[in-house]
Amino acid sequence: MTEYLTQKRQNVLRTIMWLSLCGLCAAVLSLAGAFLYLDPLVPRAESYRDVSLETPLRVYAADGALLAEFGERRLIPITLDQVPQQFIDALLDTEDKRFYEHSGIDYISLTNDVFTLIGTLITEGELGPGASTITMQLARNVSFSLERRFLRKFKEMLLALKIEQELTKDEILELYINLVPFGKRAYGAEAAALTYYGKSLAELNLPQLAMLAGLPQRPNGANPINAPEQAIRRRNVVLNLMFAQDSISQVEYEAAIAAPISAQVYARALDVPSPYAAEWVRSQAVNLLPDLYTGGYRIHTTIDSGMQAEAIAAVRRGLLDYDRRHGFRGAEGQLGEHVISALDGLEIDWSEPESQGGAPPPAAEDSPPEAVAPVESSPPLPPALLADLQTALSGVDRFGGLTPGAVLKVQRDAALVFDAELRLHRLQREDNTWARTYIDVDRRGPALDDFRELFNVGDIVRLRTTAEGEVRLAQLPEIQGALIAMDPQTGAVRSLVGGFDFYRNQYNHALQASRQPGSGFKPFVYSAALDAGVKPSDIFMDAPLVFDDANLESQYRPDNDNNRYNGPTRLREALYRSINLVSIRVLLQIDASPVIEHAAKFGLPTETFPRNTQLAIGGGTMAVTPIDMSRAYAVLANGGYLVDPHILSHIENNKGEVIFTARHPQVCKPCEEQAELEAELARQDLLNPTPLDTELAESVAEGELVAAELLSPSETDAETAADAEAHLEQSLLLAEALETPADEEESADDESAVPIKPAPRVLDERNAYVMTSMLKDVIRRGTGRRALTLERADIAGKTGTTNDAADTWFNGYTPELVTTVWVGFSNHDPLGARAYGSNTPLPIWVDFMRTALEDREEIYPAQPAGVVSVKIDPETGKAAIPSDPDAIFEYFLSEHAPAPPDVKATTSSGGEGAVKAIDLF
Repeated sequence: MTEYLTQKRQNVLRTIMWLSLCGLCAAVLSLAGAFLYLDPLVPRAESYRDVSLETPLRVYAADGALLAEFGERRLIPITLDQVPQQFIDALLDTEDKRFYEHSGIDYISLTNDVFTLIGTLITEGELGPGASTITMQLARNVSFSLERRFLRKFKEMLLALKIEQELTKDEILELYINLVPFGKRAYGAEAAALTYYGKSLAELNLPQLAMLAGLPQRPNGANPINAPEQAIRRRNVVLNLMFAQDSISQVEYEAAIAAPISAQVYARALDVPSPYAAEWVRSQAVNLLPDLYTGGYRIHTTIDSGMQAEAIAAVRRGLLDYDRRHGFRGAEGQLGEHVISALDGLEIDWSEPESQGGAPPPAAEDSPPEAVAPVESSPPLPPALLADLQTALSGVDRFGGLTPGAVLKVQRDAALVFDAELRLHRLQREDNTWARTYIDVDRRGPALDDFRELFNVGDIVRLRTTAEGEVRLAQLPEIQGALIAMDPQTGAVRSLVGGFDFYRNQYNHALQASRQPGSGFKPFVYSAALDAGVKPSDIFMDAPLVFDDANLESQYRPDNDNNRYNGPTRLREALYRSINLVSIRVLLQIDASPVIEHAAKFGLPTETFPRNTQLAIGGGTMAVTPIDMSRAYAVLANGGYLVDPHILSHIENNKGEVIFTARHPQVCKPCEEQAELEAELARQDLLNPTPLDTELAESVAEGELVAAELLSPSETDAETAADAEAHLEQSLLLAEALETPADEEESADDESAVPIKPAPRVLDERNAYVMTSMLKDVIRRGTGRRALTLERADIAGKTGTTNDAADTWFNGYTPELVTTVWVGFSNHDPLGARAYGSNTPLPIWVDFMRTALEDREEIYPAQPAGVVSVKIDPETGKAAIPSDPDAIFEYFLSEHAPAPPDVKATTSSGGEGAVKAIDLF
């Protein structure tokens, strides 16, 4: 019996062993099968060494200032040594306390959580959270979707094991900190810190770090903006775990638990928000890079950040000044009736200072409403009313630094306005006398006598802050403007503004607004005339003209803007006084076709230009953009070269490597001189079929030999010596022009060296010089006299005003900077009877150029060969005798210079009383 039991026991044990072995084999085979199935579906762990952080596109000025940022994801890479230790502790204590001990899978946590996972699957039909190490979370965020499935979980585990073999623990943790989502489009801890607190991660305190550490679990559903109560509960869980793991002390824990939520949404701080310029850059780069918005590219532009900031400010000041001159159009809107009812019974102490809490700072141009943090201090208003006001004003967009505000009380001489910054301001009538009622573009109501004539309690108005920090009534201007400034030597755009505010009107008037140039086109008519032999001293009649128009079955009578006529007028005077009828007579003399052909050389789009008298005054079907005009005036500024306006300089990838460099034509006078030398030598038959090196050697050797002979004491022939020296110099010049020096060969191998692309010469430099001298007179004594306040003598330019002042221009330049300013309505409405290029865009131009030209020396290009200065009689335009006290100097192309007068002197007795006869004709 005992033997039987022993045998039976052995059989049972044997069976158990066989079953165990079979189970083990099945498990091994299952794991092997799962591995073979999942391994091809899992990315290679080596790829995690080169994980592409989806960093947004950033656009920079030439001096490194940040202009704009594009991209759905806001990610700012940070190294592990830049991360505060308390944040690392918070992450590890919350997400993976055995991170530095496991090999990718925490089997202890996995065992504890497996039943929870299965229970969630049974009760909710999906895989719940849990059992994920930091390595597994990294794998999920980089390589897998967020859908909860067992298969995805197994993939995470397998990939986590591989990642742990490929990367160190610190490398894994650094990747995780930079990649995990925190909500509000923030990816990575540094971006999250700036998004929620407006500060770097290293500047945050313990409660803020704990808040961020708790967000990866539910970044969108439980962040402090969308769900503050859930967020604070999660933050306290993190603090509890940190305290339990001895990462923080009892005192730190109690202080952090009691801390209130201080999170808000902050926009990315830009150095000079420039959305018009940035959008132009983006539109050019979008076809160059498929991952433009996620690849972390840095586009460097030609923008000068100082000029750009001043351009934005100058355009806004100019447009607001125009708007104030035309009156107040009324409130933008009203608060709800229940809020107005509450305001009617509100008692406010009118003795409060003008601005409680200080003046509101101007809003950044690119800041959406949520980007402006509310001021912590607020006026003494009932909490319910305060909340209603804040809600109402938060829905009003901010544009151009003008803050929305609600009128709380109005009296005859003062009004109390509560603004979107939660501050109360007292506006005085005497400080806002501009706010007369707007009637139309040419008429305003009577002088402001009572604030109650303008608005009522509950009205929503705008406020602006003056340079002195004082708060004034304002309104959003309907007028638009554009400014573009560029380097005439290279075409590099230094500043660009396309309107009052990009977020109110994204239409870029600097690049897209094709408008009539008005008198701003006259310099190109006069330049064509100079080429045709017309002289600046020629006399044209400023008198009425009448044309029979068969199409209109009527007569066309062009006139001057002021309806005045000056009779015989010199061409130069006609330009600086902008006389229309003289321009028309010039056109009639040289014909329209040469003018259009000449204008095309300046890069102007002449396809739509009229072939009638409207061409002379920049009207009719003419349509040019501010950038077109800037490019055309650059030809005059640089001495006759056509450059391409451009803003994109180069593009760097996320490693700082330059992957694209723009190359545009630029003025290169040495290049032109070299080309002329080569052409001249070719004409002299110095280039022949013999090998170049041989000819160069023979030519140089021959010159050296003759030169050596010249040094001989026996040689005295000066003419031979001069010929030999000239021959040697010519040979050396040829060698220098056609050989590549060693240092240039080295620079050619340097990838950073970009060869110059010479700009084509399109205008005789003599023509450009004479035209510039005439346009300088526009500043000195003509329609551009307002620019004299800059106290510079190297400025040239031209105003432009179209019929009914639908478009007003000022195009001005120095040899270093050409700037065009346009002001008008987007719908082509007239600006008013008193609007001209001299009083609307010119003040903006002066305002901008005062800063742009600061600390720049005045430049005066040398008078070119072939330009002569002759004294003329200002009345007749003829050459005058040198002793004529009324004579003035005028520039001429040498071939068109007037002949000197035939002076014949006769004397009756040869003594006193001699009489000189002058033949003026």
